[in-house]
Amino acid sequence: MKNIKNKVLLLLGLFGMFFCACDDADFLDKQPIDFLAPDNISSSRDIEEAVNGIYSSYISDPLEPIITDFFTDNGIQSTYIEIWNGSFNNENTFVETKWVRNYKMILRANTVLDNIDNIELSEEKYNQFKGEATFMRALAYLDLTEFYGGVPLRIRVESLAEANKPITPKNDIVDFILNELETASDLLPIEYSASDKGRATKGAALAIKARVLLYNKMYDQAAIYCQKVKDLGKYSLMDDYELLFLPEGEASNNETIFDMQFIENQSDLALSSVWNTYFLLFGSYAATRNLHDEFYSTNGLSIKDPLNTLYDPSVNPDVLSPNYIGKQEGIYDNRFTNRDPRMNSTIVVPYSVFRYTRANESPEVFIPASHGRNTPVGFKVRKHIDYSNKWEHRVSGVNPIIVRYADILLMEAEALIESGDYDETYVSNLINEVRQRASVMMPKVQDVEGTGLSQNELRQIVRHERRVEFAFEGLRFFDIKRWDIGATALTTVKGYRIESLTTSSAAYEEYDYLTATFDPSRSYLWPIPKVETDSNTEIN
Repeated sequence: MKNIKNKVLLLLGLFGMFFCACDDADFLDKQPIDFLAPDNISSSRDIEEAVNGIYSSYISDPLEPIITDFFTDNGIQSTYIEIWNGSFNNENTFVETKWVRNYKMILRANTVLDNIDNIELSEEKYNQFKGEATFMRALAYLDLTEFYGGVPLRIRVESLAEANKPITPKNDIVDFILNELETASDLLPIEYSASDKGRATKGAALAIKARVLLYNKMYDQAAIYCQKVKDLGKYSLMDDYELLFLPEGEASNNETIFDMQFIENQSDLALSSVWNTYFLLFGSYAATRNLHDEFYSTNGLSIKDPLNTLYDPSVNPDVLSPNYIGKQEGIYDNRFTNRDPRMNSTIVVPYSVFRYTRANESPEVFIPASHGRNTPVGFKVRKHIDYSNKWEHRVSGVNPIIVRYADILLMEAEALIESGDYDETYVSNLINEVRQRASVMMPKVQDVEGTGLSQNELRQIVRHERRVEFAFEGLRFFDIKRWDIGATALTTVKGYRIESLTTSSAAYEEYDYLTATFDPSRSYLWPIPKVETDSNTEIN
């Protein structure tokens, strides 16, 4: 990963941000042909290229936002253990990279907004470009406030003399973000032509504003903005849950509101996704048993519920037979059958097919013991894996989703529950809509949890639904922090001992792979990176 040192942030501000020029309106699907400095912005084409540069900086760290799930109880990877256990400091690579990426976006957005009024543009293009820059700047500040709290607020291109800037309190920045998103929602179009797919829209601005409001406990307003997204009449749940996270599902996808645009076979230009490589080939990015245990049986009961007679923890001897190993697709050991369909679309469980051999594309079964330290807890990640890439590295066109319609439904349900002013049937039906996606069809709230539920009962239902619906989409960290459940969610990584899961023995021995002491001052907020404190004298 790129590690940017010392005063790079100030130098970027002093000498100007550079923008990838694109060959036409298909804004991320072209090879860069030029670099445009802010002083050279003099035409509509220049402004468009400058806006495209904001998106380029947004995808410059291809680990975002999914990487954050590996800082939580959803996943584990050895490189990130110091973040998991709170032993990191302000020189940590991820602490620094996130900061620099966001301020790169902000500086590029500021350059657009500082220059756009001096350029002759049609009203349509003026509104679009200004709306995009405003939206992307707000998105960057949202990420900064969630990870660092208060940060320096930079809203125009600054000279070196203005480089030293104090921290603006988080509440003030949140107010700024909300105003920016309102402005963006007024300016941005509801949709674009196919060649501009992936640009920020009115729906994206409204959806992210709903998220900011929810994250900051403005529940009444959060519910209102979720309804505004729904009122656009543009978004709906995609029938096939697994297809939602694959390139072949993009054409029929009306659920994604905003995502990161990656292009297949463009790794040389850093325009391709890396997760297919990390999840499928390397395998060291592991899903946890903590997450696995949250997927209910198809009767809607937890696998920990003693009344759940559908859950069978016994071993199916067929999975160890020579005729099974390496040959059977869609067949699982007993404990992994009759489970919420989202489970096997999200994680790879022991003795299930997880990839296809390079030589003849025959199915290969995941045997944890055969993968050693790369899979220390017995599970891999399946979501975002595009099998069509046939073992090619970093060439995937999978687009990580930033916000989608299911999130709108569950954010609205949560906001109403937390407000204390809600209709139980309406809230339950919001949750049911997500549960009963055509490819999922988990039981309705009324049929399992019942009616006449308390506020806390409904709260736990929507929290569970978010956990299983959005795993490995980069939202778990924010949920844990918002609900203040770090003391239980960020202390133990659970797994199965992989040495007991072999081709001849399937003994599911539970154990704690990692334990940590939860410290909210470190786990909820990161320190401002040393690259900033060394160069900004207004920050102690």
